[in-house]
Amino acid sequence: MDARTFRDGALGDDRVALDRLQETIASLADDEWVWVDGIDPSEQEIDVLRKQLDLHELVVEDIHHRGQRPKVEIYGPHVFAALRPISLAGGELVQSELFLIASERALVTIRFSPAFDLAKAIHRWPLLHPVSPGPAGAFYAVADEVADDYLEVVEDLEDRADELEAKVFRPDPPATVKTQLQRDLVRLRRDTVHVRRHAVPMRQAIDRLADDATLITPELMPYFRDITDHLLRSIELADSVREVVTTVVDIRMAQSAHQLNEVMKKLTAWAGIILVPTLIAGIYGMNFEHMPELSWKVGYPLALGLMAASAGLLYRWFRRRGWV
Repeated sequence: MDARTFRDGALGDDRVALDRLQETIASLADDEWVWVDGIDPSEQEIDVLRKQLDLHELVVEDIHHRGQRPKVEIYGPHVFAALRPISLAGGELVQSELFLIASERALVTIRFSPAFDLAKAIHRWPLLHPVSPGPAGAFYAVADEVADDYLEVVEDLEDRADELEAKVFRPDPPATVKTQLQRDLVRLRRDTVHVRRHAVPMRQAIDRLADDATLITPELMPYFRDITDHLLRSIELADSVREVVTTVVDIRMAQSAHQLNEVMKKLTAWAGIILVPTLIAGIYGMNFEHMPELSWKVGYPLALGLMAASAGLLYRWFRRRGWV
């Protein structure tokens, strides 16, 4: 784990030993604080962090329990947040896990692979220093980047939904295109569910943070409301994408039913066309001794003519109705 001091409106290059965090924090000036960052930290590092920052045991327990939904918990002077960043890589949804622990003098970010990139948030810390000199401003920057990524991802999902909606109305696509369309629909629905599953609880967590945490200054309240607005927009867009996917699936089912109906109509028509000649052939194929038509000189050509005429009439009748 890496620990550095934020002073004079900038993040310093000097490193702070993890086992001297308590001593370092005690010697900080009023506008200085410590940032601790760890990617896939070991249990020993987390235990040292717990002792140095006097963390609540439930904070440590939550860090060890992976796969949590976004939430915010307040333990005395510490604010603990579990966030689930989402990004796109090569068209695939990448889900990360990020834990934040904030106090008046320290901000801890614990990331697990695939690690969420904090570069954009760190770049904003000096810009937010005049608004909120402590870790709360840095906390906001990280949460805002997570919310912005949600919005970026869901806008990409919306574009994919529009493309699939256009594809479903293309006339007579090949079978391979139909199969790929179904796969894309399933993947889009899955990705939309993942985004919404994380965005909804994160919005609730940010609302609780703004209402209950004393760490959040009045100057930062509009900024946290902006995060809530971004999350609300992401949720609404995700719901819109889900409705489009549902509509496209319904259209595909209707198209499949229509295609099956067309096939059944053709099969029924040809079965009817073949039925009458088969009936005639079956009747005169019986080996009875007393069948007057068998002794007729015109019996054979008459039977063939009757078969051809009945088949032709039925074909014409079905043809006029679009069945063949």
